Amino acid sequence: MNINFSGVSKIFEPDIAALVDINLNIEQGEFVYIIGQTGSGKSTLLRLITRELLPSRGVVAVGGVDMRKINTSDIPYYRRDVGLVAQDFRLIPSLTVYENIAFVMEAMSVPKKLVAERTRAVINQVGLWRRRTMRPSQLSGGEQQRVAIARALANSPSLFIADEPTGNLDFTTASEVMKILFAINAAGVTVVMSTHNQSIVNSSRRRVIELVGGRLVRDEKGGTYVS
Repeated sequence: MNINFSGVSKIFEPDIAALVDINLNIEQGEFVYIIGQTGSGKSTLLRLITRELLPSRGVVAVGGVDMRKINTSDIPYYRRDVGLVAQDFRLIPSLTVYENIAFVMEAMSVPKKLVAERTRAVINQVGLWRRRTMRPSQLSGGEQQRVAIARALANSPSLFIADEPTGNLDFTTASEVMKILFAINAAGVTVVMSTHNQSIVNSSRRRVIELVGGRLVRDEKGGTYVS
């Protein structure tokens, strides 16, 4: 799924400019890092892609569809094709690993047989089958992040959005999470990831988009954290 920002600005009341005149195109199958200091506009940019926000000016189009023109009733179907991993995991504490993942599909009325097949598949994909009956409180931070990734993969999205997925993880655990994201991308899924992790960006040399004060100041293929 491709993404296009054309002259996009986002202003929060009364006059906070989170993004200013962003022009950006991300092709299907790319892996893109969004970098910048806290408050630079990274999360706002991602929330425009997931349609949690609408731009104040300009056009955000995902898969050729203008986000302004999606009917409210169609937003849940759009989000089925967009896997989202947030900074805080957003797991349901009372549910097991298996139930947390299955719940996403059950809420979308996916047939039970397919729910079971997909849940087993994504749990295996992130290497947590032996943890499937545990609840979030029984898991490490890295394991909880992997559950969040598996849940985001449950509906086989063509676009994967990761907002600081390694922010609270140690180096080894962060590396394991990145291997999963690279595997997702290798299967043809577009991956857009915001991060402060310089070592990850520098070691993988993917496309880097840098924001400063809501403005796009660098768009570099094979880039590093610091140009």
